[in-house]
Amino acid sequence: MAKRQTRRTISLKGLTYQRLKDYCDAEGHSVSGYLEDMIKERLDALRVPVPEKLRPRGPTTKRAVDLDAASGIFTF
Repeated sequence: MAKRQTRRTISLKGLTYQRLKDYCDAEGHSVSGYLEDMIKERLDALRVPVPEKLRPRGPTTKRAVDLDAASGIFTF
């Protein structure tokens, strides 16, 4: 495991996440890899500059996750 965690968290509605997960499973992609590639392509197309270093992440809080596919938010 890395000495410093560089991953960040995003949240999606349950139905959006399930559609994405189903698609990635069918295509043989990981959800995180697929999203990373898609976001990178979009930012590159918009010519958003790549930062030279990451800003420190603020304090975190633990949240409960609702697993109801229709209304829940999945955090990954």
